[in-house]
Amino acid sequence: MENALDAFDAELAVDGVPTAALKRLSETDSVRILTIHKCKGLEFDKVVVLGVEEELFWGKEAMSEFFVAISRAKDHLVLTTCVYRERPAGCTKRWDENRTDFERFLEFADDN
Repeated sequence: MENALDAFDAELAVDGVPTAALKRLSETDSVRILTIHKCKGLEFDKVVVLGVEEELFWGKEAMSEFFVAISRAKDHLVLTTCVYRERPAGCTKRWDENRTDFERFLEFADDN
């Protein structure tokens, strides 16, 4: 935390504008959590795509959305899956707790 405050103070000293200092900090060593839709047109050194599972990537546009996600990575791409995902409280739709990798996506990522 102390390092973060020191970095903010250094950026704030540049022009004295807190919002500009935060913007400069967010463009360097930061973690961004974005939806696939929000990351269109952006690139990142490292990208992590969570939940590449049959049950989470549904619909006709699943492959194009997946391509958007993996093509954001410049240097490093991590795809995550799990074997078991508990049913969320209040979920009324179909939910398979035992998960299946989205093989089609994983093969596509390996080829590209």
